[in-house]
Amino acid sequence: MIDYCYGIVEDRNDPLKIGRVRVRVHGYHSDDKGKIATPDLPWSHVIMPVTTAGLGGFGNQHNLVEGTTVFGYFRDDDMQDFVVMGVQQGITQAGYKETITDELLIRSVDKGFNDPRRKTQADYANTNDGLNPPSAPARPNELTSSLDTAPQLLKDTGIKYDGSGSKREEFTEADKTLPYYPLVVDATDVNVFTTGDAKYESRDMSEQISNAKSTATPLYPYNKAHYTESGHIVELDDTRGNERISVEHRTGTFYEIDKDGNQIHRVVNDNYTVICKDNELYVGGKVNIKVLGDAKVTVGGKTDVSSTKDLTVTAPNIRLFGNTIKLNS
Repeated sequence: MIDYCYGIVEDRNDPLKIGRVRVRVHGYHSDDKGKIATPDLPWSHVIMPVTTAGLGGFGNQHNLVEGTTVFGYFRDDDMQDFVVMGVQQGITQAGYKETITDELLIRSVDKGFNDPRRKTQADYANTNDGLNPPSAPARPNELTSSLDTAPQLLKDTGIKYDGSGSKREEFTEADKTLPYYPLVVDATDVNVFTTGDAKYESRDMSEQISNAKSTATPLYPYNKAHYTESGHIVELDDTRGNERISVEHRTGTFYEIDKDGNQIHRVVNDNYTVICKDNELYVGGKVNIKVLGDAKVTVGGKTDVSSTKDLTVTAPNIRLFGNTIKLNS
């Protein structure tokens, strides 16, 4: 008979790079790192869906992070070979239940069943997760993940449309609710884009181009959203009457296709397009181009401009240069 149990992921930096994680299992491991520190937990394999090949470097990887609650079982009698079968989502709390006494304890990197990462690698010195633990013999390995190398969300500082571009800032230590990155206490483990609680005001560009703004009004549970640790967002929104597809980079560059098939696209800094052969553009309606700075067109071959109606060129000064200039009426 298989005994299924729950645990907390405490490390995902697998030295073999095959997707294993270290899991502290409730009922089998103590939260006392003096008894078993995070680097001493055995590596656990993760069961993946059949949509990944699992062979030859093809397919997907899991999205487990330090602090994730997982479900699985031990496939050996010595309780050393734990297999992760799934994830349990809930509401992250400031405390956690101690395994034996059921006492509610405050989260701490010094205790098990938590995200164990410290600010820098040097901060592991003389801790149970370091090379020279105070209550155990020296070990050959220590945790190699720290918060200064972890993915980081950016602070939304607004986007400028005057040609100066945009650069979202990293959060300072004063902004963070550490040491539990990326946990947000008392918040659901389901991302805010899926729950419908996300704000989309930053995707409004109607001052620059009329109607150029996000139409997002997602309803739970119809928005299939993937939100990464550093702030990338992919949304496949099936909300009835407002079906969308949206991809946003952590800096604010994004594109969105609305329910009618209209697309808006924003690049918060420079944009480069390289086409190695021909390029054809067909527009069934009007074309409006507004450039705040200078504009230059360089053509290596012949150039033809044709209009079936009037052609108007307006400028304070107009200069024409050429060996031969012909004006035919």
